[in-house]
Amino acid sequence: MISLAAHLSTIVRRVPTPLVGMGLMMNAALLSMIMASIAKGLIQELPVYEVVFFRQFIGTLLLAPLLFRPGRNPLRTRRIGMHILRAVFNFVAIVAYFTSLGLVPFAQVVALGFTSPVFASVLAVLILGEAMRAPRIVGLILGFVGAMIILRPGFEDVSAGSLYALTSAASWATAMTCIKTLSRTDSSVTITFYAAILQLPLAFVFAWFTWQWPTLEQLGLLLIMSVIGTLAQISLSQAFREADSTVILPMDFTKLVWASLLAYVMFAEIPDPWAWLGGIIVFSGVLWVAYSEARRRAAGANSSAVE
Repeated sequence: MISLAAHLSTIVRRVPTPLVGMGLMMNAALLSMIMASIAKGLIQELPVYEVVFFRQFIGTLLLAPLLFRPGRNPLRTRRIGMHILRAVFNFVAIVAYFTSLGLVPFAQVVALGFTSPVFASVLAVLILGEAMRAPRIVGLILGFVGAMIILRPGFEDVSAGSLYALTSAASWATAMTCIKTLSRTDSSVTITFYAAILQLPLAFVFAWFTWQWPTLEQLGLLLIMSVIGTLAQISLSQAFREADSTVILPMDFTKLVWASLLAYVMFAEIPDPWAWLGGIIVFSGVLWVAYSEARRRAAGANSSAVE
């Protein structure tokens, strides 16, 4: 008898690859929002740095079998400084993200998180020397307008939670810029390995000063949060393997849908229409840049083929 896993694998193979990629991206969005909602509940009871430590520690243990397969040497690198820089910004991003979850509505954090590719676009021009083309300018303008709609400065005070959310987005964009630089010389396994082992000591040191022993129930939630977060990472990586980013990127917007639903069910938060409007505008800018860049690359490839 064919096992359930083999049966599901057969079904997946029959589905067109773009649909598989879109499904995996939507799955990653849902899982990441479930992880964030659990974290949002935990940081009401435990210090933020401790929640971050357990997320990193358990996540590293779960990824270890993938990193240390026979024939792999994840330690090989000549760019340890860049790995340290990436780890620091990655750590700042997750700490700021978890902190913002405890201060402002869930949907607002997610909507502001959509500004990360906008920050990354600026950094690509300033640090990587990429050209500032018209689509990027349009994307930056839409990103700025969307963020202003979410924050509404002048109409109400910009909260600390919103600033933490923006700090997380900017730090994540910087970490992604570091990864883009590292990917020119190091394998994805090496990049993942150093991110894990370098962030753990950082998380432990900060958690040590505010340590509070979790209860068995809290330990269970920390474990579930970390497993779901790791599955989200794997699903996201596989989505990019299955289909082009321009095909799967729209599915990332479902984060705002999942966040709004989870926030209402778990925390009785009513979705803010301004966060939705601003999030849609920011995400529209991100999509515009992604599709424009894809068309430009395709045109370049076609012209090279003709030559």
